[in-house]
This record gives sequence, structure tokens and C-alpha cells, in this order.
Amino acid sequence: MKENRRIRTISTPAESLPPEPGTYTLLLRPQKHTILEVGRLGTFRLEPGLYAYVGSARGPGGIRARVDRHIRDDKRPHWHIDVFTRECSVECVCWVVDAERLECTWVKFLLKLAGSQAPISGFGSSDCSSRCPAHLVKLADGSSACEVERAIVARTPHSLTFVA
Repeated sequence: MKENRRIRTISTPAESLPPEPGTYTLLLRPQKHTILEVGRLGTFRLEPGLYAYVGSARGPGGIRARVDRHIRDDKRPHWHIDVFTRECSVECVCWVVDAERLECTWVKFLLKLAGSQAPISGFGSSDCSSRCPAHLVKLADGSSACEVERAIVARTPHSLTFVA
């Protein structure tokens, strides 16, 4: 069943996000080289630039609760993205309220953008059944939130509308 099939974008805070389940993309932009120690995956050096992390929120509180957790400073790391958000703040959030899990589809669309790559194999995709290389995508230098939105909206096989 299709629910609220509009992709929306905000800069934080999370209080304005819906409490329903859905898919979201966090846009993060570290200003300097960042060293991440990501559990069993290892230690990685990330370049400055724009990164998109794609996830789903199915638990209580939906997208609002999940994104609120990601942007809080006082969290104990649970997911891979928690390590990144401790080093770099969330610049923007794109989301859609929907019962369908769209994160793997969105990752594939983002990886098709020129110059994009999965910088850490397995990051955020340990439970991925589609065998995504990662759910963290490093976008080409000069990329913007608008490009991320266009990639998701233009290629999602359902009728989606971007609402600012």
C-alpha cells in the first residue's frame, strides 16, 4: 500500500519529521579529512565532500525518531552511521513516508550519478538483502542536495513529487 509518496527535504531539527515509517537520506558534509573507526569494518579516512546515507525507519516513532537519534550528540553508537554523525553533523534530510522499503533502490540511483562511489564497503548495509555495496555514498565534488533529490525523484518507479 502506498502512503505519503512525496519526497520531502528539510534541514534539521527532527521535530518536523513525520512519526510514520519510511525511507530517509541523511546528507553529511565533513569539512576536513575524517577518520572513522567502524567496528568490524575497520578504520577509514573519508575525504571532505557530500555524503548520502540511506536508511529506513520502521520502528516506533518512524522517521522522526530515527533521524532524531542520528542527529543527537548524546548517543551510544549502534549503527554504522552513528560513528559518522559523531564526527560530522547532518546538513539535510530527504525522506518519504511509505510502507515499501526504498533504501536499496535509492542507493542504486545515487551510485549511478557521475563521480559517486561507495567509500566503505558494507557501511550501513549489513542487513541488506539486495547486496548493495554500502548504504553510504560519496557524491562527486560540487554535488548538492538538489542533485540527490532529483536522482531519487526522477528515477523512482512510482509517481513521486518533490515538495520543498
